Formats: sequence, C-alpha cells, structure tokens
Amino acid sequence: MDTCTLTQMNEKKDLKSRLVIGMKRDGRREYDESALEELVEQCLKPGVSIARMAIDHDVNPNQLRKWIARYQQRLQARDPMPVDGVAIDMVPTGLRAIESSQSAFVPVVAAPSSTSPTSSPQSMTLALHVRLSNGVELELGKAIASIDELTTLVQILGRLPCSGSTKG
Repeated sequence: MDTCTLTQMNEKKDLKSRLVIGMKRDGRREYDESALEELVEQCLKPGVSIARMAIDHDVNPNQLRKWIARYQQRLQARDPMPVDGVAIDMVPTGLRAIESSQSAFVPVVAAPSSTSPTSSPQSMTLALHVRLSNGVELELGKAIASIDELTTLVQILGRLPCSGSTKG
C-alpha cells in the first residue's frame, strides 16, 4: 500500500471517530457539526458513492442524504445566484454556429437581420433549438429577443422537473 492510501484511510478513520460525540436518551446519536460538514463535503466530490460513505462511517444513507440537502440549501442561501450550468454565447455578426463541447445546447445560428444595421444590438433575430438534459426541448424559428430574455427563458426551462419519459 502506498502512503497516500494509508493517509486517506487514517483520515477516514479519524473522521469516523470524530463524527459521533454522544448519545441521547432515546438512543439517537449526537453528531459533531464540523465532522458532519466534512463528511458531506467528501460526499459531494465527483465519483463518491454516498451509500458507501454512509456505510463506512456508520451512518444511515437516508440521513446522510438529508444532511447533504441541508448543506446545499445553506450554500444556496449564502449565494443567492446559483450557477446552474446554463450559458448563452453571443454570436458575432455573420452566419456562424456556436461550437461548445459538453453543453446542453445544440448549435445556434443567428441569421443577419434584414433591417437596417443601426438596429439595437441587444435584440436579434435568430433561430434557436435547445435540448436540455432534463428532456425539455424548445424550438424558436425567427424569434426576436434579447440575450437577457433568452437567458431567463433557458434557465427556467432548465429547472423544470421533466424527463424523456414525459414525452407523448
């Protein structure tokens, strides 16, 4: 075993021993808030199995899920503008497709407006087709909208609790 693995094992063991600080009369455990927060932060790392972490630390997986949800709500309350992964890129003048890797969007093409070139730069005529990871699909043909309006629309659609199974 390498020293990195031993260090991680010792940290897990140390966290497990610091987690429970007492027992209530009805048999429920009392948990140390800082150790509990550390456990939740470890669970939020990519690739970590919450069920495995719960088992390793002698915690009910459902209880750990509740702690994670409470932790995320506290973070969201501190930061009122959560980053939700929805982004809209501006297309330079001319006809171009937006290329983005690992995005929830399909290419967006902005057609040059047939109106005078002195029109407002904030709104544009465009054709938009969006397919979000939650299954929501939106198609606008020759819509005139500002970037702020489109951003709001896409963010709202991205938060809808939809899935591919709701399609008729």
